[in-house]
Amino acid sequence: MIKFNARCYALIVSNQGRLLVMKERWQGVNLQKLPGGGLELGEGLIACINREIKEEFKLWSPLEWSFFYIPTHAFSSRFKPNEQLLLNYFKANSTVLEDEWAIIDNDPNLQEIMWLPLEAEQATWFTLESDRTAFLKLVSLQTQP
Repeated sequence: MIKFNARCYALIVSNQGRLLVMKERWQGVNLQKLPGGGLELGEGLIACINREIKEEFKLWSPLEWSFFYIPTHAFSSRFKPNEQLLLNYFKANSTVLEDEWAIIDNDPNLQEIMWLPLEAEQATWFTLESDRTAFLKLVSLQTQP
């Protein structure tokens, strides 16, 4: 049986022009990714991204979001091949201060946060293809006059 798994990810840019990214261990696999995660039953997309940010970071600022990107081709879950992922990327409407953000202490799977320069060559840092694509779209928007 095919299932769908909706996921929401955050693009948060600092006032220094860098993107918030994280290292996370998920089901025994180390991932380098954007913050975010899965939609829960009865939850809207913006509520999902807000909950995920609140669950992952102890120091954070409330943010307003704009829809940014959704892949138009199918993605199967790396962890559950019978699930198709519906990926949603949101961009924070304002920049943040980097030193106001820190990862929570009580989840050993959340390993580290970093601030990645918005440079196309940094796209290889991401484990997941969809995150690389969203990152490159963001970089292209930042470099347009």
